[in-house]
Amino acid sequence: MRLALLTLFVPCLATAGGFQRLHAEEASATSFLQNNWNKYQENYHPSYALDDDPKTAWVEGAEGDGVGESLTVPVSNLASARAVRVVLFNGYQKSPALLAANGAPKQLTVTVRGPGGKESGRQQLTLERKMGPQSFDIPVSGPVADVVLTVDSVHAGSKYRDTCVSDVQVFVDSDVPYNAAAEKAKREALLRWKKERLSAAKYYASLPATYPYSSTHFDREDDDRQLLAARFTPKLVPVKGFPSLLERLRQADALVSKHVSEQDRALLQELEKLSTSKPSQDGRWYSLAQKGRTVPPENFSVPSYVHGLFQLRESSLFEAKGLGAKQPSLAKAELFGEVETRSNLLLLEGTTSDVRKVYFTNTRLVVERGTYTENTHVLALLEGGKVSRIVTYQRGEDAMEGTVTSVKVMAPTYSGDKVSGLDVTTLWDWEAPEDFAGEDVGLSVSQTKFQALERS
Repeated sequence: MRLALLTLFVPCLATAGGFQRLHAEEASATSFLQNNWNKYQENYHPSYALDDDPKTAWVEGAEGDGVGESLTVPVSNLASARAVRVVLFNGYQKSPALLAANGAPKQLTVTVRGPGGKESGRQQLTLERKMGPQSFDIPVSGPVADVVLTVDSVHAGSKYRDTCVSDVQVFVDSDVPYNAAAEKAKREALLRWKKERLSAAKYYASLPATYPYSSTHFDREDDDRQLLAARFTPKLVPVKGFPSLLERLRQADALVSKHVSEQDRALLQELEKLSTSKPSQDGRWYSLAQKGRTVPPENFSVPSYVHGLFQLRESSLFEAKGLGAKQPSLAKAELFGEVETRSNLLLLEGTTSDVRKVYFTNTRLVVERGTYTENTHVLALLEGGKVSRIVTYQRGEDAMEGTVTSVKVMAPTYSGDKVSGLDVTTLWDWEAPEDFAGEDVGLSVSQTKFQALERS
Protein backbone atom coordinates (compact mmCIF):
# COMPACT_ATOMS: atom_id res chain seq x y z
CA MET A 1 0.00 0.00 0.00
CA ARG A 2 3.04 2.25 0.51
CA LEU A 3 5.48 2.13 -2.37
CA ALA A 4 7.03 4.53 -4.87
CA LEU A 5 10.59 5.47 -7.27
CA LEU A 6 13.55 7.34 -9.72
CA THR A 7 15.52 9.60 -12.85
CA LEU A 8 18.74 10.02 -14.75
CA PHE A 9 19.18 8.57 -18.24
CA VAL A 10 16.96 10.90 -20.30
CA PRO A 11 16.83 14.15 -18.29
CA CYS A 12 15.69 16.13 -21.33
CA LEU A 13 12.30 14.41 -21.11
CA ALA A 14 11.65 15.47 -17.52
CA THR A 15 9.70 18.58 -18.49
CA ALA A 16 9.09 18.13 -22.22
CA GLY A 17 5.53 18.86 -23.33
CA GLY A 18 4.33 19.45 -19.77
CA PHE A 19 5.31 15.95 -18.65
CA GLN A 20 7.04 15.49 -15.28
CA ARG A 21 9.06 12.46 -14.18
CA LEU A 22 7.53 10.19 -11.52
CA HIS A 23 9.70 7.86 -9.47
CA ALA A 24 9.24 4.79 -7.27
CA GLU A 25 11.30 3.16 -4.52
CA GLU A 26 10.83 -0.31 -5.98
CA ALA A 27 9.02 -2.30 -8.62
CA SER A 28 7.33 -5.70 -8.46
CA ALA A 29 6.75 -8.41 -11.07
CA THR A 30 4.91 -11.68 -11.50
CA SER A 31 8.35 -13.35 -11.74
CA PHE A 32 12.05 -12.66 -12.19
CA LEU A 33 15.05 -14.81 -13.05
CA GLN A 34 17.15 -16.02 -10.12
CA ASN A 35 19.33 -18.89 -9.01
CA ASN A 36 18.43 -21.21 -6.13
CA TRP A 37 21.14 -20.04 -3.71
CA ASN A 38 20.62 -16.36 -4.17
CA LYS A 39 23.64 -14.26 -3.20
CA TYR A 40 21.92 -11.14 -4.55
CA GLN A 41 24.41 -11.18 -7.42
CA GLU A 42 21.87 -11.51 -10.23
CA ASN A 43 20.83 -8.23 -11.82
CA TYR A 44 17.36 -9.31 -12.85
CA HIS A 45 15.19 -8.05 -9.97
CA PRO A 46 12.16 -5.94 -11.09
CA SER A 47 13.54 -2.83 -9.40
CA TYR A 48 16.55 -2.87 -11.73
CA ALA A 49 14.17 -1.64 -14.48
CA LEU A 50 14.07 1.65 -12.54
CA ASP A 51 17.76 2.46 -12.12
CA ASP A 52 18.40 4.03 -15.56
CA ASP A 53 21.35 1.67 -15.98
CA PRO A 54 21.40 -0.44 -19.18
CA LYS A 55 23.76 -2.95 -17.54
CA THR A 56 20.87 -4.14 -15.38
CA ALA A 57 17.37 -5.27 -16.37
CA TRP A 58 14.18 -6.92 -15.26
CA VAL A 59 14.31 -10.46 -16.64
CA GLU A 60 11.12 -12.50 -16.22
CA GLY A 61 11.57 -15.94 -14.66
CA ALA A 62 8.60 -17.92 -16.01
CA GLU A 63 8.80 -21.02 -18.18
CA GLY A 64 8.87 -20.25 -21.89
CA ASP A 65 9.25 -16.77 -23.36
CA GLY A 66 7.43 -14.77 -20.69
CA VAL A 67 4.15 -14.00 -22.44
CA GLY A 68 1.64 -12.94 -19.75
CA GLU A 69 4.30 -11.84 -17.24
CA SER A 70 4.00 -8.29 -15.94
CA LEU A 71 6.00 -5.53 -14.24
CA THR A 72 4.33 -3.04 -11.84
CA VAL A 73 5.74 0.42 -11.12
CA PRO A 74 4.02 2.14 -8.15
CA VAL A 75 4.24 5.92 -8.46
CA SER A 76 2.95 8.85 -6.40
CA ASN A 77 -0.81 8.90 -6.01
CA LEU A 78 -2.26 11.65 -8.21
CA ALA A 79 -5.94 12.62 -8.05
CA SER A 80 -6.09 13.21 -11.81
CA ALA A 81 -3.99 13.24 -14.99
CA ARG A 82 -4.40 13.76 -18.73
CA ALA A 83 -1.72 11.34 -19.89
CA VAL A 84 1.14 9.13 -18.81
CA ARG A 85 4.32 8.89 -20.89
CA VAL A 86 6.25 5.62 -20.71
CA VAL A 87 9.84 5.57 -21.96
CA LEU A 88 11.12 2.03 -22.48
CA PHE A 89 14.61 0.67 -23.05
CA ASN A 90 13.56 -2.64 -24.55
CA GLY A 91 15.42 -5.92 -24.12
CA TYR A 92 18.79 -6.35 -22.39
CA GLN A 93 20.72 -3.22 -23.40
CA LYS A 94 24.02 -4.00 -21.71
CA SER A 95 25.40 -4.59 -25.22
CA PRO A 96 24.09 -5.15 -28.78
CA ALA A 97 25.15 -8.79 -28.51
CA LEU A 98 23.08 -9.36 -25.34
CA LEU A 99 20.16 -7.46 -26.87
CA ALA A 100 20.12 -9.97 -29.73
CA ALA A 101 20.75 -13.04 -27.55
CA ASN A 102 17.82 -12.40 -25.17
CA GLY A 103 14.12 -11.97 -25.77
CA ALA A 104 12.44 -8.55 -25.75
CA PRO A 105 8.74 -7.60 -25.66
CA LYS A 106 7.22 -7.08 -29.13
CA GLN A 107 3.72 -6.16 -27.99
CA LEU A 108 3.18 -4.90 -24.49
CA THR A 109 0.03 -3.62 -22.78
CA VAL A 110 0.42 -0.63 -20.45
CA THR A 111 -2.33 -0.26 -17.82
CA VAL A 112 -2.55 2.88 -15.67
CA ARG A 113 -4.39 2.38 -12.37
CA GLY A 114 -5.51 4.64 -9.58
CA PRO A 115 -5.57 3.87 -5.82
CA GLY A 116 -7.41 0.61 -5.21
CA GLY A 117 -6.55 -0.73 -8.65
CA LYS A 118 -9.25 1.03 -10.67
CA GLU A 119 -8.13 1.35 -14.30
CA SER A 120 -7.81 4.89 -15.69
CA GLY A 121 -5.92 4.19 -18.92
CA ARG A 122 -4.80 1.30 -21.15
CA GLN A 123 -2.93 0.94 -24.44
CA GLN A 124 -1.14 -1.86 -26.28
CA LEU A 125 2.30 -0.84 -27.57
CA THR A 126 4.33 -2.32 -30.40
CA LEU A 127 8.06 -2.22 -29.61
CA GLU A 128 11.22 -2.62 -31.64
CA ARG A 129 14.23 -4.55 -30.44
CA LYS A 130 16.81 -1.79 -30.69
CA MET A 131 19.27 0.10 -28.52
CA GLY A 132 18.02 3.31 -26.93
CA PRO A 133 14.66 4.66 -25.72
CA GLN A 134 11.17 4.25 -27.19
CA SER A 135 8.52 6.69 -25.97
CA PHE A 136 4.72 6.30 -25.82
CA ASP A 137 1.92 8.52 -24.49
CA ILE A 138 -1.14 6.84 -22.93
CA PRO A 139 -4.29 8.97 -22.45
CA VAL A 140 -5.58 8.89 -18.87
CA SER A 141 -8.97 9.80 -17.43
CA GLY A 142 -8.78 9.53 -13.66
CA PRO A 143 -6.30 9.08 -10.83
CA VAL A 144 -2.83 7.54 -11.11
CA ALA A 145 -1.14 5.25 -8.57
CA ASP A 146 0.74 2.63 -10.58
CA VAL A 147 1.68 1.59 -14.11
CA VAL A 148 1.55 -2.09 -15.12
CA LEU A 149 3.38 -3.46 -18.17
CA THR A 150 2.19 -6.87 -19.43
CA VAL A 151 4.05 -8.86 -22.09
CA ASP A 152 1.71 -9.87 -24.95
CA SER A 153 4.26 -11.14 -27.50
CA VAL A 154 8.05 -11.22 -27.82
CA HIS A 155 10.98 -10.83 -30.20
CA ALA A 156 12.66 -14.21 -29.61
CA GLY A 157 16.29 -14.21 -28.48
CA SER A 158 18.93 -15.91 -30.63
CA LYS A 159 20.33 -17.77 -27.59
CA TYR A 160 18.06 -17.37 -24.55
CA ARG A 161 14.28 -17.50 -24.03
CA ASP A 162 14.42 -14.98 -21.20
CA THR A 163 12.49 -11.78 -21.96
CA CYS A 164 14.06 -8.56 -20.67
CA VAL A 165 13.30 -4.87 -20.13
CA SER A 166 16.33 -2.77 -19.21
CA ASP A 167 14.63 0.41 -18.05
CA VAL A 168 11.19 1.95 -17.61
CA GLN A 169 10.68 5.68 -17.05
CA VAL A 170 7.28 7.16 -16.20
CA PHE A 171 6.21 10.77 -16.79
CA VAL A 172 2.82 12.40 -16.17
CA ASP A 173 0.87 15.32 -17.60
CA SER A 174 -1.32 16.49 -14.71
CA ASP A 175 -2.71 19.60 -13.04
CA VAL A 176 -1.70 18.17 -9.64
CA PRO A 177 1.25 20.29 -8.37
CA TYR A 178 4.55 18.53 -9.02
CA ASN A 179 6.46 17.58 -5.88
CA ALA A 180 10.07 17.60 -7.08
CA ALA A 181 11.53 17.06 -3.59
CA ALA A 182 9.43 13.95 -3.01
CA GLU A 183 10.34 12.50 -6.41
CA LYS A 184 14.03 13.14 -5.78
CA ALA A 185 13.77 11.39 -2.40
CA LYS A 186 12.24 8.32 -4.05
CA ARG A 187 15.02 8.15 -6.61
CA GLU A 188 17.60 8.35 -3.83
CA ALA A 189 15.80 5.57 -1.95
CA LEU A 190 16.04 3.28 -4.99
CA LEU A 191 19.74 4.01 -5.40
CA ARG A 192 20.28 3.18 -1.71
CA TRP A 193 18.51 -0.14 -2.29
CA LYS A 194 20.84 -0.88 -5.19
CA LYS A 195 23.90 -0.06 -3.09
CA GLU A 196 22.65 -2.18 -0.18
CA ARG A 197 22.03 -5.06 -2.57
CA LEU A 198 25.69 -5.04 -3.62
CA SER A 199 26.63 -5.05 0.06
CA ALA A 200 24.31 -8.02 0.62
CA ALA A 201 26.07 -9.91 -2.17
CA LYS A 202 29.34 -9.61 -0.27
CA TYR A 203 27.61 -10.72 2.95
CA TYR A 204 26.22 -13.85 1.31
CA ALA A 205 29.62 -14.70 -0.17
CA SER A 206 30.74 -15.66 3.36
CA LEU A 207 27.60 -16.43 5.41
CA PRO A 208 28.21 -16.82 9.15
CA ALA A 209 27.32 -20.14 10.76
CA THR A 210 24.77 -18.27 12.87
CA TYR A 211 22.71 -17.26 9.81
CA PRO A 212 19.18 -18.20 11.03
CA TYR A 213 17.65 -19.16 7.66
CA SER A 214 18.24 -22.37 5.70
CA SER A 215 18.45 -20.51 2.37
CA THR A 216 19.07 -17.05 1.00
CA HIS A 217 15.89 -17.30 -1.09
CA PHE A 218 12.35 -18.40 -0.20
CA ASP A 219 9.58 -19.20 -2.67
CA ARG A 220 6.20 -17.61 -1.92
CA GLU A 221 2.65 -18.81 -2.58
CA ASP A 222 -0.41 -16.64 -1.89
CA ASP A 223 -4.12 -17.41 -1.57
CA ASP A 224 -6.20 -14.24 -1.09
CA ARG A 225 -9.97 -14.33 -0.71
CA GLN A 226 -12.61 -11.76 0.08
CA LEU A 227 -15.00 -12.96 2.80
CA LEU A 228 -17.34 -9.97 2.96
CA ALA A 229 -17.36 -7.20 0.38
CA ALA A 230 -18.04 -3.60 1.29
CA ARG A 231 -21.35 -2.34 -0.06
CA PHE A 232 -21.34 0.96 -1.89
CA THR A 233 -24.10 3.43 -2.62
CA PRO A 234 -24.20 5.02 -6.09
CA LYS A 235 -21.95 7.71 -4.59
CA LEU A 236 -19.41 5.01 -3.61
CA VAL A 237 -19.92 5.58 0.10
CA PRO A 238 -19.20 2.34 2.01
CA VAL A 239 -21.68 1.15 4.60
CA LYS A 240 -20.07 1.51 8.02
CA GLY A 241 -20.21 -0.88 10.92
CA PHE A 242 -18.31 -4.09 10.16
CA PRO A 243 -17.92 -5.81 13.54
CA SER A 244 -14.28 -5.58 14.60
CA LEU A 245 -12.06 -8.53 13.77
CA LEU A 246 -11.22 -9.10 17.41
CA GLU A 247 -14.92 -9.09 18.33
CA ARG A 248 -15.62 -11.64 15.59
CA LEU A 249 -12.83 -13.86 16.91
CA ARG A 250 -14.07 -13.56 20.49
CA GLN A 251 -17.49 -14.71 19.34
CA ALA A 252 -15.98 -17.55 17.28
CA ASP A 253 -17.70 -16.05 14.23
CA ALA A 254 -17.92 -18.79 11.59
CA LEU A 255 -16.87 -16.35 8.85
CA VAL A 256 -13.42 -15.79 10.34
CA SER A 257 -12.76 -18.33 13.12
CA LYS A 258 -12.17 -21.25 10.74
CA HIS A 259 -9.06 -19.43 9.55
CA VAL A 260 -7.63 -19.03 13.08
CA SER A 261 -7.26 -21.93 15.53
CA GLU A 262 -8.75 -21.85 19.02
CA GLN A 263 -5.23 -21.65 20.47
CA ASP A 264 -4.40 -18.64 18.30
CA ARG A 265 -7.70 -16.95 19.16
CA ALA A 266 -6.75 -17.26 22.84
CA LEU A 267 -3.37 -15.65 22.09
CA LEU A 268 -5.09 -12.82 20.22
CA GLN A 269 -7.41 -12.24 23.18
CA GLU A 270 -4.33 -12.03 25.43
CA LEU A 271 -2.77 -9.63 22.95
CA GLU A 272 -5.91 -7.48 22.94
CA LYS A 273 -5.74 -7.14 26.72
CA LEU A 274 -2.08 -6.16 26.52
CA SER A 275 -2.82 -3.61 23.80
CA THR A 276 -5.60 -1.92 25.79
CA SER A 277 -4.47 -2.24 29.43
CA LYS A 278 -1.20 -0.29 29.15
CA PRO A 279 1.12 -2.76 30.94
CA SER A 280 2.95 -1.42 33.97
CA GLN A 281 6.09 0.58 33.26
CA ASP A 282 7.81 -1.55 35.89
CA GLY A 283 8.42 -5.27 35.65
CA ARG A 284 10.21 -7.44 33.18
CA TRP A 285 10.92 -5.04 30.34
CA TYR A 286 14.05 -5.43 28.23
CA SER A 287 15.73 -3.67 25.36
CA LEU A 288 16.97 -5.89 22.54
CA ALA A 289 20.47 -5.58 21.10
CA GLN A 290 21.29 -7.76 18.12
CA LYS A 291 24.84 -9.02 17.63
CA GLY A 292 26.22 -8.43 14.18
CA ARG A 293 24.29 -8.17 10.95
CA THR A 294 21.75 -10.49 9.34
CA VAL A 295 20.38 -9.96 5.83
CA PRO A 296 16.93 -11.54 5.42
CA PRO A 297 16.43 -13.95 2.50
CA GLU A 298 15.19 -12.77 -0.88
CA ASN A 299 11.38 -12.87 -1.12
CA PHE A 300 11.02 -13.61 2.62
CA SER A 301 8.76 -10.58 2.89
CA VAL A 302 7.68 -10.61 6.53
CA PRO A 303 7.56 -7.43 8.64
CA SER A 304 10.97 -6.10 9.61
CA TYR A 305 10.01 -5.86 13.29
CA VAL A 306 9.78 -9.68 13.62
CA HIS A 307 13.14 -10.47 12.00
CA GLY A 308 14.94 -10.13 15.34
CA LEU A 309 12.75 -12.85 16.89
CA PHE A 310 14.32 -15.44 14.60
CA GLN A 311 17.77 -14.71 16.04
CA LEU A 312 17.10 -14.07 19.73
CA ARG A 313 19.80 -16.59 20.60
CA GLU A 314 22.31 -14.26 18.96
CA SER A 315 20.93 -11.17 20.73
CA SER A 316 21.22 -9.67 24.20
CA LEU A 317 18.42 -8.48 26.50
CA PHE A 318 19.12 -5.57 28.84
CA GLU A 319 16.86 -4.40 31.67
CA ALA A 320 14.68 -1.45 30.72
CA LYS A 321 11.69 0.47 32.04
CA GLY A 322 8.39 0.26 30.23
CA LEU A 323 7.70 0.31 26.51
CA GLY A 324 10.44 2.85 25.96
CA ALA A 325 9.24 3.61 22.42
CA LYS A 326 8.68 7.13 21.19
CA GLN A 327 6.20 7.98 18.47
CA PRO A 328 8.19 8.27 15.22
CA SER A 329 8.16 11.64 13.51
CA LEU A 330 9.56 13.24 10.40
CA ALA A 331 10.88 16.76 10.17
CA LYS A 332 8.25 19.19 8.92
CA ALA A 333 10.43 19.98 5.92
CA GLU A 334 10.36 16.37 4.73
CA LEU A 335 7.83 15.70 1.99
CA PHE A 336 8.64 12.03 1.62
CA GLY A 337 10.05 9.50 4.04
CA GLU A 338 9.47 6.58 6.35
CA VAL A 339 10.40 5.96 9.99
CA GLU A 340 9.74 2.99 12.25
CA THR A 341 10.04 2.51 16.01
CA ARG A 342 9.96 -0.79 17.95
CA SER A 343 9.29 -0.78 21.69
CA ASN A 344 11.14 -2.66 24.40
CA LEU A 345 10.17 -6.30 25.02
CA LEU A 346 7.94 -7.36 27.90
CA LEU A 347 9.06 -10.82 29.04
CA LEU A 348 5.84 -12.66 29.93
CA GLU A 349 7.23 -16.17 30.36
CA GLY A 350 10.75 -17.59 30.74
CA THR A 351 14.07 -15.93 31.48
CA THR A 352 16.48 -13.78 29.50
CA SER A 353 18.47 -16.94 28.66
CA ASP A 354 15.35 -19.00 27.85
CA VAL A 355 12.66 -16.67 26.46
CA ARG A 356 9.21 -18.33 26.19
CA LYS A 357 6.79 -15.47 25.53
CA VAL A 358 7.30 -11.75 24.78
CA TYR A 359 5.15 -8.74 23.91
CA PHE A 360 6.14 -5.53 22.13
CA THR A 361 4.75 -2.83 19.83
CA ASN A 362 5.87 -1.32 16.55
CA THR A 363 4.87 2.03 15.06
CA ARG A 364 5.46 3.05 11.43
CA LEU A 365 4.98 6.46 9.83
CA VAL A 366 5.07 7.07 6.07
CA VAL A 367 4.80 10.48 4.41
CA GLU A 368 4.06 10.63 0.68
CA ARG A 369 1.50 13.23 -0.49
CA GLY A 370 -0.27 12.38 2.77
CA THR A 371 0.44 10.55 6.00
CA TYR A 372 0.08 6.84 6.72
CA THR A 373 0.39 5.54 10.28
CA GLU A 374 0.54 1.90 11.33
CA ASN A 375 0.44 0.64 14.92
CA THR A 376 1.16 -3.04 15.60
CA HIS A 377 1.01 -5.12 18.79
CA VAL A 378 3.04 -8.36 18.76
CA LEU A 379 2.95 -11.51 20.91
CA ALA A 380 5.59 -14.18 20.25
CA LEU A 381 6.06 -17.71 21.63
CA LEU A 382 9.45 -19.47 21.67
CA GLU A 383 10.58 -23.00 22.47
CA GLY A 384 14.22 -23.92 22.94
CA GLY A 385 15.32 -20.54 21.66
CA LYS A 386 13.29 -20.85 18.44
CA VAL A 387 10.11 -18.98 17.53
CA SER A 388 7.06 -21.24 17.40
CA ARG A 389 4.28 -18.65 16.95
CA ILE A 390 3.87 -14.93 16.29
CA VAL A 391 0.49 -13.21 16.46
CA THR A 392 -0.10 -9.54 15.71
CA TYR A 393 -2.92 -7.02 15.88
CA GLN A 394 -2.50 -3.99 13.62
CA ARG A 395 -4.31 -0.79 12.67
CA GLY A 396 -3.24 1.31 9.68
CA GLU A 397 -4.75 4.69 8.79
CA ASP A 398 -4.41 6.68 5.57
CA ALA A 399 -6.38 9.80 4.66
CA MET A 400 -6.69 8.69 1.02
CA GLU A 401 -7.12 4.93 1.42
CA GLY A 402 -8.98 4.60 4.72
CA THR A 403 -8.43 2.29 7.70
CA VAL A 404 -7.21 -1.29 7.67
CA THR A 405 -7.47 -3.43 10.80
CA SER A 406 -5.77 -6.83 10.69
CA VAL A 407 -4.79 -9.85 12.75
CA LYS A 408 -1.94 -12.10 11.65
CA VAL A 409 -0.63 -15.53 12.70
CA MET A 410 2.90 -16.59 11.67
CA ALA A 411 4.06 -20.19 12.21
CA PRO A 412 7.64 -21.10 11.19
CA THR A 413 9.08 -24.52 10.45
CA TYR A 414 12.73 -25.48 10.87
CA SER A 415 15.45 -27.57 9.30
CA GLY A 416 17.74 -28.17 12.25
CA ASP A 417 18.11 -24.76 13.89
CA LYS A 418 17.37 -22.77 10.75
CA VAL A 419 14.04 -21.42 9.49
CA SER A 420 13.02 -23.39 6.39
CA GLY A 421 9.37 -22.34 6.03
CA LEU A 422 6.73 -19.94 7.29
CA ASP A 423 2.93 -20.12 7.13
CA VAL A 424 1.19 -16.75 7.48
CA THR A 425 -2.56 -16.23 7.87
CA THR A 426 -3.85 -12.66 7.76
CA LEU A 427 -7.42 -11.47 8.30
CA TRP A 428 -8.10 -7.84 7.53
CA ASP A 429 -11.01 -5.44 7.41
CA TRP A 430 -10.50 -2.49 5.06
CA GLU A 431 -12.91 0.42 5.51
CA ALA A 432 -12.42 2.95 2.73
CA PRO A 433 -13.44 6.62 2.55
CA GLU A 434 -15.91 8.07 0.07
CA ASP A 435 -15.19 7.71 -3.66
CA PHE A 436 -12.72 4.86 -3.14
CA ALA A 437 -13.65 1.69 -5.00
CA GLY A 438 -10.75 -0.65 -4.24
CA GLU A 439 -11.47 -4.29 -5.04
CA ASP A 440 -10.16 -5.48 -1.66
CA VAL A 441 -12.31 -3.18 0.46
CA GLY A 442 -14.19 -5.24 3.02
CA LEU A 443 -13.32 -8.33 5.06
CA SER A 444 -10.66 -10.59 3.53
CA VAL A 445 -8.26 -13.42 4.33
CA SER A 446 -4.77 -14.04 2.98
CA GLN A 447 -2.80 -17.26 3.43
CA THR A 448 0.86 -17.15 2.45
CA LYS A 449 3.45 -19.93 2.45
CA PHE A 450 7.19 -19.26 2.32
CA GLN A 451 9.47 -22.20 1.55
CA ALA A 452 13.26 -22.13 1.42
CA LEU A 453 14.94 -23.31 -1.76
CA GLU A 454 17.53 -26.03 -1.36
CA ARG A 455 21.10 -25.05 -1.94
CA SER A 456 22.80 -26.44 -5.03
